[in-house]
Amino acid sequence: MQIKPTRMELLKIKKKLKLAEKGHKLLKEKRDALVMEFFKVLRGIKDVRQELADKMMVAQAALYKAQAMQGQPDVERFALGVKSGSNVNFRSRNVMGVRLPEVKDVRVDNQWFGYFESTVALDNAIVKFRESVPTLMRLAEKQLALRRLGEEISKTKRKVNSLEYLIMPRFEKAKQMISFKLEELERENFTRLKKIKAKQAA
Repeated sequence: MQIKPTRMELLKIKKKLKLAEKGHKLLKEKRDALVMEFFKVLRGIKDVRQELADKMMVAQAALYKAQAMQGQPDVERFALGVKSGSNVNFRSRNVMGVRLPEVKDVRVDNQWFGYFESTVALDNAIVKFRESVPTLMRLAEKQLALRRLGEEISKTKRKVNSLEYLIMPRFEKAKQMISFKLEELERENFTRLKKIKAKQAA
């Protein structure tokens, strides 16, 4: 694209460069804030995973005990008749324009009125697994938030790099080129005027 070396064009280029610099600064701030939130969520995931692992270990031990006492076929048959007994409500929060999911409320009915043939061990196993549901939902919330943050960080980084390495250097180069051409034209005009005055004085 041919750029006209005029003062008007120089003003336009300077305005565009200033706008690009402002956008670059804001995008860098957004990227840094998102990265901080990313690592905050990542640390939270580590804690929730450990909490879930502990609860699942207890629940699994209770299930093994139930299988030993009642037999696996019976346990599997009862499992097919167990209703979910849970209700999850989500909301979202805004972090630098990114909508992140947040578990508002998890309601789990830990009471299970089993079949008359079921054992106390099986009832206990079902209760233990249901007690892990809120933690499982919190983990899902954080993992989804982490994915959305990661995607937005990647997009923001691409925009920052595009401004920093392509757009801003192009505007800077155009500004320097126009400035050089204008200075050259001023020198030529000055020389021409000197010659005209010299001829007039002769």
